[in-house]
Amino acid sequence: MSNHLPAAAFGHFVIKVDDIGISYQFYTKLGSRPFGIFPDLAIIELRGGTHILILNKNDELPFSLSSSQLGQRGAFFNERLDLMIDGKSRSDLELYRTTLTEKGLSVGAIAQDQFFGHDYFQLADPDGNGITVYTSHTGELPVVAC
Repeated sequence: MSNHLPAAAFGHFVIKVDDIGISYQFYTKLGSRPFGIFPDLAIIELRGGTHILILNKNDELPFSLSSSQLGQRGAFFNERLDLMIDGKSRSDLELYRTTLTEKGLSVGAIAQDQFFGHDYFQLADPDGNGITVYTSHTGELPVVAC
């Protein structure tokens, strides 16, 4: 194990939705890598290798999922997921936000104040799950092993 890499990475995040196909398209528009649509789920890959597992909220699962709410802005927004872009500046976030609006997504304004050094904006997926998009806080050290 390298001294320059974190010991752990976020591997998978599960989100339950009404329509797997619509949500798959939505998360692909966010800039995530489409991995595949399968009979009972779809998989999207984030920068660094984390996978979002998209499941139908009405389907019975062969395993149990615990209900949880992730993210730091839950009191402000019905957030289920927060994403961090590669860019570190407000202008990087503005460019990413513009790209999303050009793809037809409805996104909130970039907040006037930073949140622990992050610029951010919020949006919702087709099921109303809140998403906050932050500027990066990563240092110059690599965060993923090759």
